[in-house]
Amino acid sequence: MEVGEIGFSKDGGAINWFPGHMAAATRAIRSRLKLSDLVIEVRDARIPFSSANQDLQPQLSAKRRVIALNKKDLANSNVLNKCVRYFDSCKQDCLPISAHSRSSVRKVS
Repeated sequence: MEVGEIGFSKDGGAINWFPGHMAAATRAIRSRLKLSDLVIEVRDARIPFSSANQDLQPQLSAKRRVIALNKKDLANSNVLNKCVRYFDSCKQDCLPISAHSRSSVRKVS
């Protein structure tokens, strides 16, 4: 299915698995990516792989990017450290942050 497509439930009823506002945001991001040299991709530190927007990954991987893993204070520190080491091994910049901490957010700049 493409972004914004309608799927069908087991009983045959139509379900919208990707709400219109999310599809519109994805389109807007795609158009802005063409103008961007650097992308800061914010993901949830508790689920750093599944919180990535898979529809945008091909475009994002072609850009210089920093992955900011937000909510580091809520994540399992052992798992988070392994994820950061994984991204480092892939030569991908990655910063665990907490958006509630100014000093943490300053690391991104």
